[in-house]
Amino acid sequence: MQNFNYHSHTKRCEHAIGEDEEYVKAAIANGFQVMGFSDHAPYAGVHTPGERMDKEALEGYIASVKALQKKYEKEIEIRIGLEFEYFEDQLLELLEYRDRFDYMIIGQHGPALYEPEFYEANTDEDVLRYANLIRKACEKGLPDIIAHPDLFMFSKPQWTLACEEAARIICQSACDTGIPIEINLNGLKYGKRQIGEEWRYTYPYRAFWKVAEQYPVDVVYGLDAHTPEKYADKKCFEIVDHEIVYGLNLHKRTKLMFEKKL
Repeated sequence: MQNFNYHSHTKRCEHAIGEDEEYVKAAIANGFQVMGFSDHAPYAGVHTPGERMDKEALEGYIASVKALQKKYEKEIEIRIGLEFEYFEDQLLELLEYRDRFDYMIIGQHGPALYEPEFYEANTDEDVLRYANLIRKACEKGLPDIIAHPDLFMFSKPQWTLACEEAARIICQSACDTGIPIEINLNGLKYGKRQIGEEWRYTYPYRAFWKVAEQYPVDVVYGLDAHTPEKYADKKCFEIVDHEIVYGLNLHKRTKLMFEKKL
């Protein structure tokens, strides 16, 4: 099992629970050697309760994680990051975050602030829009990891030519920039459901990873932890390996370390 996880949230985003220290203790207890906090990036003047932390919470977030780095420095490596979405109106702010934080994860959920998210917006046009936003973020040098690259299949009733093209755009962008793509383990929480003619998990989605297999792209697992208990969830690795990416020759990273900036 992978011994690092860079995808963890905090209660500041208002859809995760638990204290920061509880996540660290859970990571240590379950054999992780490296962990990173990557709560949802705030934007100046933007207040979206239940989606991302407010800008006013940012310095407290940094201070809390830095204190935990010091307290547990002999037990685990901790890094401070953000999960962001590529919104062009927030580009300058994103570039500032890129220079300041240890690492950045792109987790694209919607095309723009206050627009319907890709969980429900699932036309072929939406799918390609999703992929091209990730491509643009990579071209700007913003992300260090591409989270849930197959999220566009959350409610899409079938895999189409547009889905294939979107997968290739994302994988090629990752290859061009040397950015790992993430097998997101949080999508399993929704359970299997009837989507189109398939009885399946929302994501990860096997057809995407069959495309990824064709590229020399690095792959990492991401817990996308919204509770400390997620660090104890060994079964999610087993489900993905045995039901979704079985038999695929993916280039899985065994180590990944980001330099401290903060």
